[in-house]
Amino acid sequence: MKVISLLFLSFLLTYRPVAAATEEPWQPLLKAQLQALEKATPSAWAPHVDTLAKLAGQYPDIWLLQYYAGWAYTQLSFKTPKKMSEVLCNQAEPFVRNALALQPGNTETLTLMGYWLSARINAVPSRGAALGAESRDYAQKAISADSSNPRAFLIKALNIYYTPAIFGGGKKRARAVVEETGAKFAAFTPADEFSPAWGKNIYEVLQASYK
Repeated sequence: MKVISLLFLSFLLTYRPVAAATEEPWQPLLKAQLQALEKATPSAWAPHVDTLAKLAGQYPDIWLLQYYAGWAYTQLSFKTPKKMSEVLCNQAEPFVRNALALQPGNTETLTLMGYWLSARINAVPSRGAALGAESRDYAQKAISADSSNPRAFLIKALNIYYTPAIFGGGKKRARAVVEETGAKFAAFTPADEFSPAWGKNIYEVLQASYK
């Protein structure tokens, strides 16, 4: 009995409950805004995008917050009238660049830079000759960083698809990369609830154009 009592006492003295994973103070708000954006129509995006920007401003060293603020402004630039696209691209720029500076070798920040450059071309098409190659270069760097990232292939596909055939692009030449993008999305599972997971709907629009 003494041995059992001593063992039990030893257990009480050494036992420490496993602490639950500590939630960062910005995580609930980020999660709420991403969920809201997923359900909102483009006309209702603006306040959520601005909230993400403010959150990123409060935590300038958190790359994921810089990423999502930059992504949200970039994404919105494709959903608004042309006269607003340039303004939104300009608002996205500091966040996109900050995310890349904080995570220069991250496949997602490289992809976002390529996507933002594509948004700038969308806002002002005459930029295509100057920025198209740079956007393709970032997409390729993102693929090299992680060849399982479907968004990196998506940006590559978009670049080829919207580049005029005379310059080596076009719908026909993009088809193989579009199909590869689909395979990457089919195999993709986000690491957690905050990991980037956007882009499949954009791929589906591209894919539908071949039917």
